[in-house]
Amino acid sequence: MIRKNSITYWVLFLALVGLSSCATTKKVAQKAPVKQATQDTTHVTKDQEREFQYLLIEGLKQKALGNLDKAIPIFSRCLEIDPSSSIAMFELANIHIAKGDFTSAMLLLEKAVANNPENEYYHLMLARVYQQNKQFDKAADQYGQLAILVPGNDDYKYYHASLLAQAGKYEDALKAFDVLQQSTGPLEQIAVAKQQLYLKMGKKKEAFDEIEGLIKTNPKDTRYYGLLADMYLAEGDSAKALENYHKILQIEPDNGFVQISLANYYRESGKPDQAYNHLLMAFKNPNLDVDTKIQMYVMIVQKDNRKVSDEQELQLLKAMMNANMDDERPRAMYVEYLVQHNEIEKARDQMRIVVGMNKDNIRYWQRLLFLDNNLQDWKAMYTDGDNALKYFPSQPLLYVMKAVGALQMEKYKDVISILDKGQQYVGDNNQLSSQFYMYRAEALYKMKDLKKSYAMFDKVVQLDPTNYTAMNNYAYYLSLRSDSLQLAEKLSGKVVQANPDNATFLDTYAWVLFKKKDYSLAKFYMESAIRNDNDKNPVLLEHYGDILYFLDEKDKALENWKKSEEMGNDSPTLKEKIKKKTYIEENPN
Repeated sequence: MIRKNSITYWVLFLALVGLSSCATTKKVAQKAPVKQATQDTTHVTKDQEREFQYLLIEGLKQKALGNLDKAIPIFSRCLEIDPSSSIAMFELANIHIAKGDFTSAMLLLEKAVANNPENEYYHLMLARVYQQNKQFDKAADQYGQLAILVPGNDDYKYYHASLLAQAGKYEDALKAFDVLQQSTGPLEQIAVAKQQLYLKMGKKKEAFDEIEGLIKTNPKDTRYYGLLADMYLAEGDSAKALENYHKILQIEPDNGFVQISLANYYRESGKPDQAYNHLLMAFKNPNLDVDTKIQMYVMIVQKDNRKVSDEQELQLLKAMMNANMDDERPRAMYVEYLVQHNEIEKARDQMRIVVGMNKDNIRYWQRLLFLDNNLQDWKAMYTDGDNALKYFPSQPLLYVMKAVGALQMEKYKDVISILDKGQQYVGDNNQLSSQFYMYRAEALYKMKDLKKSYAMFDKVVQLDPTNYTAMNNYAYYLSLRSDSLQLAEKLSGKVVQANPDNATFLDTYAWVLFKKKDYSLAKFYMESAIRNDNDKNPVLLEHYGDILYFLDEKDKALENWKKSEEMGNDSPTLKEKIKKKTYIEENPN
């Protein structure tokens, strides 16, 4: 950036050259009339002049009110009265810019500038339109004219040079930067801009000279040594690059950025151990900002392009946490590391610390609740959900998660109350709304209010036809009491069709078919469920035994019942089956 009191920063340039909103165009338009055209030659009568002035004021009023479509014909009428009116052209161009019609704006502004070549604001707006249309050479020409028109404004000289560079006119851009430098003296952003131009032109010696000049002017500014090191690296001169990196460390021994650069240097040089050592030093450095560390961490642990081992990753995370103890983000990343390594209990402990450090981040609360869910710690899920809602009372997902905790704790009335409170925040989100109805249905079923429960399940299916968990549970509950077995088969069949390898869903479908006395087909789906059962659920073997019993394979039925018991199924009904060697229907209550 050009650092001189009379010159604005490059960031301001970006604001200037980006085409304005309506508000910005209004601001320019208000100033534009200062230099009204003196060479307009169109003859107008006094009546026409009065009409023109009235319409101009009315057009400006409509534009200020945001009524652009009303303002367009008004300014157009102004141009019918006086076709050479630069003010009317300028105002109409502003409206076209606001509506995205840059071609029309450009034509009007070119005429306005031709009529009024000394009006700074007309030139400035035209330059911006040219840049928007990527006509950088024409934009540069406008800034060149502005630099002559307002000789004390070095910004215009800078934009003139920069846009010449964008237009690919490198020699002209260098000359323009030299002219600017005569006014400002040696400045960093001019030197860097020239360095970039020399590199594009293949003039490497001159590019190096620009940076060397900056170093001579500011020998303690480490950034320039970094630029020089990067240039040497690009040239393949690793020795010179390393020399400049070490110069940075001599000036600033705690410079974390150079440690990052050295880590990258050694990694590219095929020396991963040295690269890691410098990276670890950077992560241990409390003066290096956390954002830079996080950016580096994300880059080196990418799944398909890992740069570090698991142990090294852990060391980096701990170094980052210790060096930046007031920032919870490194610890949040440590949580994810623990989850990936299946240390869920430890991850949950760390997540509690993260939440304690920043209670205003809803994502942290949600992560904590999901970890509670993974651990099936329903009491914690209920309590954590309640605490989260104190900070985010309008977040519907938190109500769902608290309700799940209450459901598992058999607090069925509490489930209904929680969901009723949260329902108002769901809005038009059908999937989320279906979750609310699903857990209501589950609670009502457990409370033996079957009619209301089934009505809630019907609502779930209506709202979200892909809520397969709800559809599966609904079908299973219907089959237990042999209620609407036709509907149960339809629901369960749809679930299995969409999830053909899900053991739980296959088990439900087989059970529905069993209740319908379609034992052969039930056997087929139950065997498929057992094949896909990675969790080795003993209940599946009990159900398989039930099916075999009715297919007159009683010995195999008994064998599977016994296997189910050996695997941990302690159902009293199963024990009776084994003892009496016969099928006994389980009481759904």
